[in-house]
Amino acid sequence: MSDNLDDTQTKTRGTLLVVDGHSLAFRAFFALPVESFSTHDGQATNAVWGFASMLCQVLDSERPDRLAVAFDVKGGTFRNQLLPQYKGTREAAPEELLTQLPLIQRMLKALGVTYIEKPGFEGDDVIGTLASMGEDAGYATLVLSGDRDAFQLIDDNITVLYPGQHFKDLKHMTPQAVEEKYHVPPSLYPDLAALRGETADNIPGVPGVGDGFAAKWINQFGNLEGIIAHADEIGGKKGEALRDNIDQVKLNRTVNALRRDLDLGVAVRDLTFGEVDTAAFDELFAQLEFGGRTRSRILKSFGIGQQSTVEDDSQEPSSFNVPEGTVINDAAQLQAWAAANMPAADSSTQHSDHSDHELLQPTAAGQHAPATLCAPRIAHAWTLNAEGSPKPGRAELASILLFSAGQAAIIPAKVLRDSVAADNGLMETMQTIINDHASSMIVHGFKEQSHMLASVNLVLPTPFFDTKLAGYLIHPDFHAESVEEAGEHFLDVHIEAEDSQESQGQLDLGGDDEISEEDDRHHELTRIALIAALAATLAPMVDERQQFTLLHAIELPVSQVLYGMERTGASVDMPRLVAMRDQFASDARQAQEIAWDAAGTRVNLQSPKQLQKILFEDMGLKPTRKTKSGSYTTNAAVLQDLYVKSVDNERANTFLGALLRHRETNKLKQIVQTLIDATNPADGRIHTTFEQTVAATGRLSSVDPNLQNIPNRNAQGREIRSAFVPGEGYESLLSSDYSQVELRIMADLSGDEALIEAFRSGADFHRYVASLVYGVPVEEISSDQRSHVKAMSYGLAYGLSTYGLAQQLKIAPGEAERLKAQYFATFGKVHEYLESLVSSARERGYTETMFGRRRYFPGLHSTNRNVRDAAERAALNAPIQGSAADIMKIAMIRADQALRNAGLLSRIILQIHDELVVEIAPGEQDRASELVKDAMEHAVQLAVPLDVSTGIGEDWQLAAH
Repeated sequence: MSDNLDDTQTKTRGTLLVVDGHSLAFRAFFALPVESFSTHDGQATNAVWGFASMLCQVLDSERPDRLAVAFDVKGGTFRNQLLPQYKGTREAAPEELLTQLPLIQRMLKALGVTYIEKPGFEGDDVIGTLASMGEDAGYATLVLSGDRDAFQLIDDNITVLYPGQHFKDLKHMTPQAVEEKYHVPPSLYPDLAALRGETADNIPGVPGVGDGFAAKWINQFGNLEGIIAHADEIGGKKGEALRDNIDQVKLNRTVNALRRDLDLGVAVRDLTFGEVDTAAFDELFAQLEFGGRTRSRILKSFGIGQQSTVEDDSQEPSSFNVPEGTVINDAAQLQAWAAANMPAADSSTQHSDHSDHELLQPTAAGQHAPATLCAPRIAHAWTLNAEGSPKPGRAELASILLFSAGQAAIIPAKVLRDSVAADNGLMETMQTIINDHASSMIVHGFKEQSHMLASVNLVLPTPFFDTKLAGYLIHPDFHAESVEEAGEHFLDVHIEAEDSQESQGQLDLGGDDEISEEDDRHHELTRIALIAALAATLAPMVDERQQFTLLHAIELPVSQVLYGMERTGASVDMPRLVAMRDQFASDARQAQEIAWDAAGTRVNLQSPKQLQKILFEDMGLKPTRKTKSGSYTTNAAVLQDLYVKSVDNERANTFLGALLRHRETNKLKQIVQTLIDATNPADGRIHTTFEQTVAATGRLSSVDPNLQNIPNRNAQGREIRSAFVPGEGYESLLSSDYSQVELRIMADLSGDEALIEAFRSGADFHRYVASLVYGVPVEEISSDQRSHVKAMSYGLAYGLSTYGLAQQLKIAPGEAERLKAQYFATFGKVHEYLESLVSSARERGYTETMFGRRRYFPGLHSTNRNVRDAAERAALNAPIQGSAADIMKIAMIRADQALRNAGLLSRIILQIHDELVVEIAPGEQDRASELVKDAMEHAVQLAVPLDVSTGIGEDWQLAAH
């Protein structure tokens, strides 16, 4: 039977979908982070997952009857013979993507999809041929491609599906759509492209001629041949440029024309799909470590959603059913609902007292204490959730949602507002229920929920389980912005969020702008069902890794401390901040004027392009290294280096000095302005948010505003701290911070006797270590030797490479390597320990702190050397930095408890790096200082003492020590 049909038969044929395989794979790869889509042995899977998801989206929306995928073939094509520089400027595809292309093709084969490669030709030529075959056979043909060359295929029977910035924004490029955008019909689009050129393919066009002029000429002279024939009639610089480049334009037209007559060895009737080889499909998905829901979703899109040859995947939640919601309007209804659906917690759900810090003592170097807690079955668990802003001091009155035994209750915001105002007993009943069931409570974000419930005067006790914190412990490199994102990552449950832009970058599917009350209610109920499903999945994982101690004795208690710190905030002297901002602004303007005078022009000091011209052309300085775009780097480090080297060029030296000064003072001005903007006018305090689940090492971070970026290495930066002052009713600030905590942890974990003795000696640590490394008496160590060894010590703790050390010390890499060898010869066990970290991580896939905090490193098995090297450095860094983070959190918990147990009003208000800042109440200075110092020094027992420095002053800067 022929594939050709007459006109009367055309209507009976269906739709052929032709997919540009490389285009889709590239888009998928760059839309999803590799680090969130990798197997335990380091195989990247983001392109495979994204390719499948996007293809399924198109299958679901377009319902094609035939399907084929075209791929490029490695090596040149006839176009490279015509135009040797064709695509010559494209960077090589990332190795992580190249290793996934065979996996994508294996997946397509298992799904019964025909994919085609043609040596000597591009995938575009295969696409052009397939599209023509489909049209000749009477099919409505869709071409899915992000390459504009495909536009020349468009006619009444062929439509190009062209992705926008987000893949969900697929544009149906019809003849009308092409004419609206380019003002020429699709058949003449290659003429327009030949004139314009194509930067992505390194095809030069006529200089100065873009789409607009190309379309104007085509409409005036009919086509490219007509333009060439009348080239002498076109005036101006563009006409001259055209005449100078006619041969190039002709060549462009030959190069960009797609072949439509290749022998592909298939007919359209052969392009069926959906006859799945389930054994091959399941084997591949097991290898890729994809969940059962991904499998089911793909098979459903291919028309066989009910077929399955495997049991439910271990990643599947025990259940995910969106419950019906009972709306609660008064205390009696709430009591009745709770009695019916919330059984009293039994003993299996009880957990140890959070104050029992003996659980946290490491038993030996590198070994954490085994967990004494275990995850109970969450049979009677219920979930508390609240909608609203989690920002401290700005949380809105929230709806409260309860979930227990598969049933949901919703207390609407209006009912809550009325209850608070009327004091009708509902809130008292709610508090009683919360208190009675805390031992089996599940929340997503204990700290955030605490802020929201505080807005209706409810206190949230420490819950049994927090799905947000548990997810962070399990996958510390993954940060979910929402419950929906956590569901996608851990459960493979995909739910459109209200704002789909939050979901998966370019893979989000979008939704209607208008959200009805019913939809909103369904969304709330879905969230609490998701939290319950997350708990059922994450709790066994936390238990299996013996991380319940970490959750219950560190993360949950520190959440409670952070909640108090955020709610309290830090008082600032607003007049002082304003004066600082104005002074920094004045200094920046003055530096700008000096720079302009030296440059002889009002150069934009923020423009790399203008700076390159001034520095490397006008002032004759030697260019620095190039960036990927081909321009020269003008970052801060390069400018500083140029400044030092330009001492003999007075004009350049003056300019660079003023430029660096402008950048520094402008940055300080912006930091101060951020603090001013963040100050709550109601209480004159800054309520920063301490992020607990962002830094993969376990460190806390600060946002809105970021207080960790206040400089502390120069006088002007430190002056900003002077604006932080005691609030009303308090008299001073206490600053208490760890000294050399990372190095002390490295000494403990490595068990190196020489390093341990260096700390116990009581001498200047870095000078003492330098004397051992260089083999000279302590009193003979120079300042350079001390600083070099100090940089080496910290560099090892932070995973600094030899090259990085050389850059930091401004010495040759060979000298840095010799220093490193001397260091390791002196401290042999440190070398052994660091070596063991990488080898162990490569074998197990993760590193572990002394308290059991893990970090996974799939990049250790990457085929990309840069990725492997970065993973090795991070594997060196993680146990030391993670242990330091754990120790600080334990110290915060102990210090907070000590202050409260002593009945003091003094309170912790900030945690920055290795420092705690405490607001001291009148008469409590000595006692508070003693308690905080003791809590920090005895947070954990190490082979060397933890050293804590303290200082008290009328502001944060004066409290420095």
